[in-house]
Amino acid sequence: MKRIFKIIGLVVLVVLITLIALVVARRSTREAVYQPPVINNEPPSVSSSVPVDTAFCEDTLATKSGTLCAVKPSKTDARITDVGETTGKIKFRKTGFGYHAVGIPDDLANAKGIWVHFTGSYGKPYNQNAGTFADSVWLDEVMEAGYVVVQLAYDNQYSVNYDLCGVKTEGYNRDNCAGEVREIGQTGQGESPYRSTDAFNTIDYRLEKLLAYLENTQGIDLPGTIDPTNVDWSTLHLSGHSQGANQAYYIAKNRLVAGACIIAGGYDTGDTVNPNKLNIADWFLKEGNKTPLSAVRAILATTDDSYQLFLTGLTKAVGLPSDQIIIVDKKVYTDEAGTEVKGHPGVIKDPSIKAERAKACFR
Repeated sequence: MKRIFKIIGLVVLVVLITLIALVVARRSTREAVYQPPVINNEPPSVSSSVPVDTAFCEDTLATKSGTLCAVKPSKTDARITDVGETTGKIKFRKTGFGYHAVGIPDDLANAKGIWVHFTGSYGKPYNQNAGTFADSVWLDEVMEAGYVVVQLAYDNQYSVNYDLCGVKTEGYNRDNCAGEVREIGQTGQGESPYRSTDAFNTIDYRLEKLLAYLENTQGIDLPGTIDPTNVDWSTLHLSGHSQGANQAYYIAKNRLVAGACIIAGGYDTGDTVNPNKLNIADWFLKEGNKTPLSAVRAILATTDDSYQLFLTGLTKAVGLPSDQIIIVDKKVYTDEAGTEVKGHPGVIKDPSIKAERAKACFR
């Protein structure tokens, strides 16, 4: 009988030990479940840009920092012209206008803003006949600096200083010839017998329609709070080469812009009506600048045939301080095609002076 009680006691003891173990295990499990959450104070990682679908481009060119996209101007508005004159001298039928070239940086999501660049005399941002992009070295540098760059196709079929208002033209005897033709090309406002840009082909209208096309039609998220239907020029950075440099400064003089970089420019020829000592266009000497001179920079080459004219125009007429003018002293360089490029075009084309261009233009 005692043995039975002993066995029963052992069984009860085992059961009690088992129950105690289960209670302890359950409590520890419950405590584990209600451990305080781990709080991660690290900032979320920045997502990389979603690649832009460039199927809408007439042509593309991949560069180190992004993609150049050719946009047919008439696609942005059917009333906009894709080519220049179709009659007259062969020279002028082959030059000017062309297609827009838009540089989309690889890191579009973190782009700083929009940069507008103007080509030199007769230049086409994208030459639809040759299948080439103008100033591609410079456009890549602008993208590398963090901007969406728009190289606008505009009424650039004639040289202001040679074909329209030069000393050997009738325009040389017209008061403020250069200023008139630049204003007409920009806004369509004013009158001149030497330029008749219609409202749909002005710089203002073309830029507005291009930005609207990129953002609204193609769904490209342009940087900043740009309103394509009412462009705020104070948010735009400008640059230009040669004739395009003077157009960029003309805009900066008459409108507030974020910055302007003059590349191998700074002079339009004067006229015979009330001539000035510098023989420079009247608009250069007009008082006041909407864009502060502190936001204007320039880069020139001593080997440029027009170097002294540009330097005099920038220092005497514009009033640009010497420390805001970068001067390079390099003769020629040979491009990838084996062609020797001289000082004037070399300022924007020569890859070896990238640092000088950056110092001049990226502030």
